[in-house]
Amino acid sequence: MKLPWPRRKTKSTSGAPHRSLQQRLSTLVIDFGNPAHRRALLLFNLVVLAGLTAIAVAGYQGYMYTESAEFCGDLCHVMEPEYSRFEVSQHANVECVECHIGPGMSFFVRSKIDGLRQVYAVLTDSYSRPIPSPVHNLRPAREICEQCHTPTAFKDNIIKNVVHYLPDEENTPMRTTLILKMGGWQETTGISDGIHWHISAPVYYIAADEQRQVILWVGVQQPDGNMKEFFSRDMLTIGQTSFVDDAFENGEVRRMDCIDCHNRTAHLIPHPEMAVDLSISAGRISRELPYIRARAVEVLSANYESEKQALQAIQDLRAFYAREYPEVAREKADLLEQAIAEISRIYQQTHFPEMKLSWQTYPNNERHTPFMGCFRCHDDKHVRIDERGNELQAISVKCNLCHTVPIVGKGDEQLVEAPVITGPVPASHEDYSWTIEHRSTSEAEQQEDCFQCHGQNFCNNGACHNLEHPEDMVYTHAEEYDRHGDQVCFTCHQNYVLCSRCHPGGIVENP
Repeated sequence: MKLPWPRRKTKSTSGAPHRSLQQRLSTLVIDFGNPAHRRALLLFNLVVLAGLTAIAVAGYQGYMYTESAEFCGDLCHVMEPEYSRFEVSQHANVECVECHIGPGMSFFVRSKIDGLRQVYAVLTDSYSRPIPSPVHNLRPAREICEQCHTPTAFKDNIIKNVVHYLPDEENTPMRTTLILKMGGWQETTGISDGIHWHISAPVYYIAADEQRQVILWVGVQQPDGNMKEFFSRDMLTIGQTSFVDDAFENGEVRRMDCIDCHNRTAHLIPHPEMAVDLSISAGRISRELPYIRARAVEVLSANYESEKQALQAIQDLRAFYAREYPEVAREKADLLEQAIAEISRIYQQTHFPEMKLSWQTYPNNERHTPFMGCFRCHDDKHVRIDERGNELQAISVKCNLCHTVPIVGKGDEQLVEAPVITGPVPASHEDYSWTIEHRSTSEAEQQEDCFQCHGQNFCNNGACHNLEHPEDMVYTHAEEYDRHGDQVCFTCHQNYVLCSRCHPGGIVENP
């Protein structure tokens, strides 16, 4: 075979002629008629194909790992609090990216750019402690939540039973039964009511703070396009209503969606009362230990400089029982050790000192205790006004707007019957104040009216019927609150709301 260019002979250091790669390739001959050549070429192609496949699989697996909850939570220690709560949430089987990114290339690219900034913040130790919430660039729930949930799925009323425990020596259980009016929008009939009415109706609001806890204005868009506006009385007091136009221009008006109530749905950190009550109900903290509920809540609610100090305070419960209940400390030492271990676990899952984060950091809007929740708007202090400034309507604070009046039973043997709806609600029951006014009902009226819907054991409710207000209650209620607090007062009165009617500036704790 004659080459098209002259060959220049060179010698290697060993004395043998040196051949360049170009020269070697020029003499390469592939003869498809030669079985050895065919086998070698096939083997070469298989090796190349296997290598490309391995690279593709590794790249895909690497990409999928970066989209996993494990990557977001385990690899990045900054997300450890969110990840630990996510794992025990109702959305534990949903990957983080499905809610925080969602479908679509634009949000995927944006998330990767944000991710690079977050990596830089971690490497330079310049990230926020705690992580700011809510996430202001989170996609609307209509594009995320409604991939699985839909506001057109009208839900019937559901019975809810809640068990709390009193901070007394016996850790007495308090059982609350109520009916939640779930509602929503029924597409076939056009009916829209109940709690989920807020999603089917276009509701807008303006918040004064980053966490959307102080609401200045609420607007409900009517079918004709007009806006029914409710202003906070605080804004009316200072004659300030023009801020709404400015808020619209600046993009500060938010349309209400699922996340405005279910804002901690995958990352809820329970408050001490909730966490301890759940552990007692599950048997991980024994009610046989006197005052264990009160002591557990107390030690979990205190502020500590470090986790070590907090865990030591929990360990000190042994000294409390050895001093106050020596017999219990001896005979039920195993229950005490189990309780201490459980309280320690609760602390470590609800307090994250490194991130300056605890159950108090992020308000939970799904309920109305211990945070404002629903009462951010439903407080009787957001009102409509006419042109002269007269109040026309207020956003109601009535308990039975979203659920029936709670029926509360105290103790192990107290029989609590669920509220029963057998027809239209009597006019006298439309306002939650009926819980106070019904004390004047006569025996004959009970037989004729009450027992038509409620069983005769319904009134055997020691949690309500053993409470009496002294004649000088208006002057002594502060002392009563110090003695009893939410274990009694909030059985009938909702915290933050009814108190704020007389204390608009807030309640100042005694020094």
